[in-house]
Amino acid sequence: MIRRIDHVSVAVRDLVRARSFFVDALGGRVLYTGPMPEERYRWTTIELGTSCLLELIDPLGEGGFVDEFLKKRGEGLHHITIQVDNLEETCQTLQSLGVPTFGMRQPVPGWREAYIHPKHAFGVLIQFAEFNPLDWIEPGYIPAAYREFTPTEKAGLEHGSLTVQKVETDGGPQVEIRRGEETLQIPEKDLAVLIRSLERLQSSQ
Repeated sequence: MIRRIDHVSVAVRDLVRARSFFVDALGGRVLYTGPMPEERYRWTTIELGTSCLLELIDPLGEGGFVDEFLKKRGEGLHHITIQVDNLEETCQTLQSLGVPTFGMRQPVPGWREAYIHPKHAFGVLIQFAEFNPLDWIEPGYIPAAYREFTPTEKAGLEHGSLTVQKVETDGGPQVEIRRGEETLQIPEKDLAVLIRSLERLQSSQ
């Protein structure tokens, strides 16, 4: 039913100040910013560590749900988003266990959501979402929390299949080559040199 916690959402009044704190002070990395003018708010996803992500939501004018939340409760935790493989199945299972859900909808293509009200979840608004995480970040960089969703390139070999993928490590982005239990990681910055060396080796044969 539940796949993983995707992000924790925090409502803020000043996105510039909040980004400075979570990025400059705490070492986070902005992955994506998406305005939702029809709902009068904006969301900004930040990678902070290697597990789940952080989402900042700030109001775009008055009257939206983020603006109302800030006026009523001030800045702070707004909701926790849990990724599920099947939203309908998740809601049906919860309903059968006596846990009501509400607000099932698809506000934008590729994202379907529903909620558990805080009064049924120990004071926390829980959002369930059915989506592909790689659709909601800027292309070219895969955060550690989304590594499992990275497509791999496979080629059949005599001694098993070869997988090649980009991974994030403490030493920076690496290209990982794996066959069976054997694994080789190459710093992404060295990939161009490796490719040229392989091309020269192939042309010499």
